Amino acid sequence: MADENIIGDASEHARLHILSASAVRQAITGCAQLFSQMPMGRGAIARFDTSGAILRRLREGETCDVVASSLDSLEELSGRGLLGSAPVVVGVSRVALGVRRGEAPPDISTIDAFIGALRHADVIVRGDPAGGGTAGNHLQKVLERLGLIDELADRTVLRVGGYNVMKEVAEGRAPFGLTQSTEIVAVDGVEIGAWLPEEVQLTTRYAVALGSNAAPIAQDFLSFIAQEPCRAVFDAAGFARP
Repeated sequence: MADENIIGDASEHARLHILSASAVRQAITGCAQLFSQMPMGRGAIARFDTSGAILRRLREGETCDVVASSLDSLEELSGRGLLGSAPVVVGVSRVALGVRRGEAPPDISTIDAFIGALRHADVIVRGDPAGGGTAGNHLQKVLERLGLIDELADRTVLRVGGYNVMKEVAEGRAPFGLTQSTEIVAVDGVEIGAWLPEEVQLTTRYAVALGSNAAPIAQDFLSFIAQEPCRAVFDAAGFARP
């Protein structure tokens, strides 16, 4: 089943088609809901995937009106002539450890503490690097560098997309998950417990752009995202302002 969300009341042909990275799910959905209520607005269908998968899908010919993803992936698409506008940065996300709301997180304030928390965990859930997610790829490299991949393999659960990582935690199948802060905030019942140590931290800029064959209303949506009501939505979704 496709990972998508229908927003507002427009007919299928009149909806904005949004392709969004999982890390931007909560913010882009909130902005689309606000936009659908505006006099000039329109409903939308938002489809979600990893940044890497979005890059692949658009390279393979999929179309959309608006795309929201990591700045790196959108710059690559722009360089290939596959976007209808230059990417505009909308927020910055960092990698964090998420726990069920109200539960005490393990100490990961230093590299040694981080390694110890992983070694003592019964289950570790993180993004599947094969899925193309930003945090999943980063954590794979971090654990390879620390020499922990093989040691932790039998206790590691991989999920495509940080939203699905944190669903494992919310539903009690793992004590914590490692992913983008914005993907933790997007899941009910979990919260940011701790930030990765600075030595292994990753800061990712996320951006929006028009698709190559975007409907005219899509430009209105991009302009709306830059206004204060949507800026507050991005703040609440865990993004730092660019």
